[in-house]
Amino acid sequence: MKKRGKKSLFIKIFAVTCLLMVICCLATYCFIAWLVPESYSTDLDAALDKEVNAFISELEFTAGEESGILFDEFLLNNDVLLQLYDEDGREIALPSQYNTDFPGVVRDGIVFEGVPSAYGVTHSYLFRFSDSEMVYTLSVAGDAEPVNRLMDTIGNIVPPLLVMVIFISAIGAALYSRYVTKPVIEISRVSEKMSDLDFSWDCTESRSDELGILAHSLNEMARKLSSALSELQAANSRLEADIERERMLEQAQLDFFSAVSHELKTPITVIKGQLEGMLLNVGKYKERDKYLARSLEVVKAMGGMVQEILTVSRIKSSETALQEEIFDFSDVIKSEYGLFEDMIVGKGQEWHEDIQNGLILRGDKALLGKVVNNLVSNAIHYSPEGSDIFVTAHSRSGRIQFSIENTGVHLPEDDIPKLFDAFYRVERSRSRQTGGSGLGLYIVKMILEQHGADYQIRNTEQGVCFNIEFLYNHQKLGGGI
Repeated sequence: MKKRGKKSLFIKIFAVTCLLMVICCLATYCFIAWLVPESYSTDLDAALDKEVNAFISELEFTAGEESGILFDEFLLNNDVLLQLYDEDGREIALPSQYNTDFPGVVRDGIVFEGVPSAYGVTHSYLFRFSDSEMVYTLSVAGDAEPVNRLMDTIGNIVPPLLVMVIFISAIGAALYSRYVTKPVIEISRVSEKMSDLDFSWDCTESRSDELGILAHSLNEMARKLSSALSELQAANSRLEADIERERMLEQAQLDFFSAVSHELKTPITVIKGQLEGMLLNVGKYKERDKYLARSLEVVKAMGGMVQEILTVSRIKSSETALQEEIFDFSDVIKSEYGLFEDMIVGKGQEWHEDIQNGLILRGDKALLGKVVNNLVSNAIHYSPEGSDIFVTAHSRSGRIQFSIENTGVHLPEDDIPKLFDAFYRVERSRSRQTGGSGLGLYIVKMILEQHGADYQIRNTEQGVCFNIEFLYNHQKLGGGI
């Protein structure tokens, strides 16, 4: 039985509930048994004090010899014990309409009217009769019998009350335990079936409390387990796709390094051939100054490519954080344009700008400057002589919008999605004379994505336009100037 009690939820809840109900009832009884007599006694004392104060007020307007009738009426109307003392502490016989000897000192001990043990706490009051300067002390003790009877009554109901409490607690605990444990036991049986992958069951959902919600959830879970298995298979497929994507990323890195090797191999081969020809002093390479200058140009081009590769590596490195600061983006645009002013003049191009002042951004100023530099360089380089270049920068609805449009040239629509790939160039010959390294827009894409900016390149009626929209300003990032 003891072992069964440890395993049975019904017995556990019944025992705990019954014990708690008995304890609560007994605690309530003890509180009432203490508080009721205390409150009753306090109420009796307050009522008696009110009567005595009224009695004292009448005595102070009455002569001592004439106060007997007041004492007789007070004793008749109130079941109290009265004692009267003079200033020397001598007990004075109580005035009475049948006793004209006032004040008369009690000489043969203290006289009580009633049994002293039947009275409660004594209270003392000071007063004077109207015909005397003597200060008398009146001691008043109220009858304690009502309080004692109340306490006896409360004590007498303990045995039947205890039997009733235990009986009601047992019945209430049994009903409550059954109400609580019945759905739990049913759910427990269902869980055993679930562990055996048996889903041919249905929990009762008649309740609206948490147990009813649990039963409903189990039913829903059973209905969805079969679909969950198919979802698991789909998840496995997605996992395989993720693995394939990782493999493709690794392959992309390998392709990037392969492209780097390919891009560097050609200029290295050119320099090697020119240097060997000049060292052997053969053929056209006898003009060393001419080919040394060409070799220097190739080396400079290689240096620029290496710098761009290092920039890509630095941006892609997870260990490199943005050097964030708050700066004026409009100043950065104008500063980067100033670097190409001679080139614009040399090609006879027209520069049109509409740049709002005070465009405050929070970000890596150097990297965003490189974005503007690359875009301005491309616009100048890939536009014909005498063409127009339009640059605009404004703040709209809390967002900074930047665009640069070069005219006189269009891009093949099929090539636009590929422009941001590393080493991709629209010009198929891949000549350094007609195109760059193919990393410029790839770097622009990485920098803008790190700054959470939207970007787009598209053909317009006049040429090609590159748009950037920064989705935040310095206030949204918690910054300030």
